[in-house]
This record gives sequence, structure tokens and C-alpha cells, in this order.
Amino acid sequence: MPVVLPKSIVSDIEAPLSRVELHVHLDGSPRHETLWELHKSKENALPGNGTFEAFRKAVVIQEPKNLSHYLSSFAHILPAISGDLAAIDRIAYEFSEDSFKRGVAYVESRFCPQLLLNKKKYPTVSSEDILKAVLRGFKRAEQDFGIKIRTILACIAGAEVFDQEILDFCTKYKDEGVVAIDHAGDEAQEPNTNGFYRHSSVITVFQEAKRRGIHRTAHAGESGPSGSIKEALDVMHVEQIGHGYNVLQDKSLYKRCLEDRVHFETCPISSYLTGAVPLSTLTHPVLQFASDNANFSINSDDTAVNGCGLDEDIDIVKAWGLKEAHLARTTFNAAKASFLPPIEKKELIHNLKKVYGIDTD
Repeated sequence: MPVVLPKSIVSDIEAPLSRVELHVHLDGSPRHETLWELHKSKENALPGNGTFEAFRKAVVIQEPKNLSHYLSSFAHILPAISGDLAAIDRIAYEFSEDSFKRGVAYVESRFCPQLLLNKKKYPTVSSEDILKAVLRGFKRAEQDFGIKIRTILACIAGAEVFDQEILDFCTKYKDEGVVAIDHAGDEAQEPNTNGFYRHSSVITVFQEAKRRGIHRTAHAGESGPSGSIKEALDVMHVEQIGHGYNVLQDKSLYKRCLEDRVHFETCPISSYLTGAVPLSTLTHPVLQFASDNANFSINSDDTAVNGCGLDEDIDIVKAWGLKEAHLARTTFNAAKASFLPPIEKKELIHNLKKVYGIDTD
């Protein structure tokens, strides 16, 4: 199917608050202008000739390859913000403003605090300081824009040393905006020697998260096989799946997910840019999900890396043939799958029904 990846980031025109986004990485979504400005103020080395255009070109993935190539863009993002609490507060606030301008009523933003440390330049700043800065930025934005932002803390494949601290942060800040734990990173194509696709420590952490009553999601079936999804569901006890396109490799697993209404956080544009879905694929998994009335949502993943946001992800699925009814269904799917407490979730769904003109009596 022909794919045209759009170039805009966010419109200045405010849309009605009619959307819900569950899968978007804070550290993959700062404004290019902000990053460039921060790099220049810190006299960091810039790619190319140092212009904004050269910087943006280096950050935005130009050619789909694989997940490792996609993640390489973070080398141009993190040095601008790591360890800098004012910058981190700022990108959290601006992220929320951009969500508001895209018409998002509720968003769950995920990140790993430890990946934003910079002990060389900011030796006294801790990962907890990073988390607090993000929560401050979100809180100010909620007051200014009237949207709701919650945080998911991500464990990272290959950085298992942070997993326990992330779990403890999820517990400590459960009433301050942290709603779930995630596992992200390049998935193994084959099980490890312990029989798992993931490190045994993250398995243990997710099992403990369940015991503590912490909500759970995980990237699975993106770069890895359907077995990674099964492991996430059966061993890690996740409640929803990030991406999950390769569930279609296993008909029985897919049937089970349909029957159990497992929620898939799909990200159409990034699915191409990461190589998760080859450009040669005739029918994108999202179309199969829609045809089968699967429980899925549309999300942007990393707006800075994609070079575009949720509007463009919605535009591309429309171009594939999804109708407004499909899109409305994905919005309510997302609202119902969100990790909000029951009362807040009920309020979100009620407000969305009013926006969509659905009887709320």
C-alpha cells in the first residue's frame, strides 16, 4: 500500500477535546524547536551544519529500517534535556499543550526517569527528581488547558538495573499521577536461555506489580514474535499490549485476544518507521483489527521521531479506509482501557459521549 508520511507536528488550531491517547513516549515527543534551542543554549554539538533544518532532519526518521534504527534518533534528543529539571518540566508542559491542540481529552504519557539522568553535568539530580519535574509540568498543564494527563513508568530492555526502582516509584506516586508500569525496548526474536523473551528480573517485577495492584502494559509483538505477546499476557500479567501487530502470526492467540477484549495500543506511522510492519504489507494489522472489531486504539508513539503527531496517524488510517465510526470506536476503546480509577474513567467516557452527541442518560 502506498505510504505518505506527513511532515507537520502540531496545528495552532485547537480541536474539540474528543480524543484519548494511551501510547506516546514523553522523551520521544519534545518539540523540535525546543530541543534545538536547548542544544544551542548548552553549546552541544549539532548534526550537519547546525541549522534547525539539519537538526530536524537528523531527528526525524527518513527511511524505515528497524527498531534499533528508529531508537537511534534519541541520541539527538536526550542530550538536550537529560538531567535538566527545568527543561524536563518544560517538555512535559509543552507535550500537554500539544496534546490539547490535537484535541486530546486524556493522555497517558510514558517514559523511563533513569534514562533522563546526566550525572556528568547534573550530578545531584536523581531519577526521582526527574519524575517530580515531569509531574509538575503535567500538573501545571492540566490547570492551564483542562485536559487530563497521567504517567506510565517504563522498564527498558537491557536496563534491568532500574526495574525495581521503577516499580517502587509506581507504588509511591500512585496517587500523584503515575498509573501503570510498562516494559519497552527491542524484543528478542527467540526465547533466552531461561525460556523467556525478556530478562527474568522484569518478569519478577511485573508479577510483583500485579500483587501491589499496579496496572501493567508492555511493548510486545512489535519487533518480536507472537510468543512475546503470550508471555506478556500469561507471565507478566499485562492488561494491554503496546503495538501487538504480530499477534496475527498465531491464530489461536489472536482468537483469544478477540474473545478476551485484550486492548492493543497501535501506532500506525511508527509501525512503518520501526520496520514492525513492512511497507510491502498489503493489509496493515490495524485494518485486520478493525475488520474483526478488535479492541484497539490509535496512538502516535514518538512525535519528534515520526515528525508528526496523532492527527497524521488518524489521517493515515482514514486513507486506508477506516471510517468515522471506526475512529469513534477506537476512542471509546481507549477510554475504557485507560488506567484511570473507575470514577474518573466513568467521567471521561461521559464527557466523550457529550462531545460525540451520544445520549448520556
